Amino acid sequence: MAELSNEYIRNCKVLANRYCLLEHIPKNGVGAEIGVLGGDWSKHLLSITQPAELVLIDTYYSNDYPGANRFRKKTHEHYIRTEFQSFGEQVKILKGVSWDCMAGFKENYFDWIYIDAGHDYQSVKKDLFQSKRAIKEKGLIMMNDYIMYDHFTKEKYGVVQATNEFIIENNYEMLFFALHPDMFCDVMLKKII
Repeated sequence: MAELSNEYIRNCKVLANRYCLLEHIPKNGVGAEIGVLGGDWSKHLLSITQPAELVLIDTYYSNDYPGANRFRKKTHEHYIRTEFQSFGEQVKILKGVSWDCMAGFKENYFDWIYIDAGHDYQSVKKDLFQSKRAIKEKGLIMMNDYIMYDHFTKEKYGVVQATNEFIIENNYEMLFFALHPDMFCDVMLKKII
């Protein structure tokens, strides 16, 4: 696994949680959330960052969190569209594989992108590749679940490996490391200019 040297973390600050990341996202920007599930985090993104446009990307074919029972696979998309219809043109809902949806945006389109879709190595690599193309030069990329192993589902994640490689290969730095009680941490990245 690629290890980060000091040059990639020299300005990194530890935050108490991912909600603190929202204070560092510019308001009135154009953002994307890749991986939406029930839209809970999307609502925080809208409320705090007040984006001019928020693109929500998901396959919209998942069951809700265990015990939540707001939707099932077949009603997932309808649930999200209903939840965000009052935002009108401010929120754009795209259904499909995340990196394919991202490929449809022109270069330098987004001010920030929050990635929380497939957690396997190849999926994260593809999401980061498309995000790099679609993000503005001074844009922010946030990675959810920066962890190598989900100790609840007993599933290996590729987020750390893919993120570290991306940082090194593309000259990005980690600005923030946001803690999580179960260590499903978030990181915020920005290109070193």
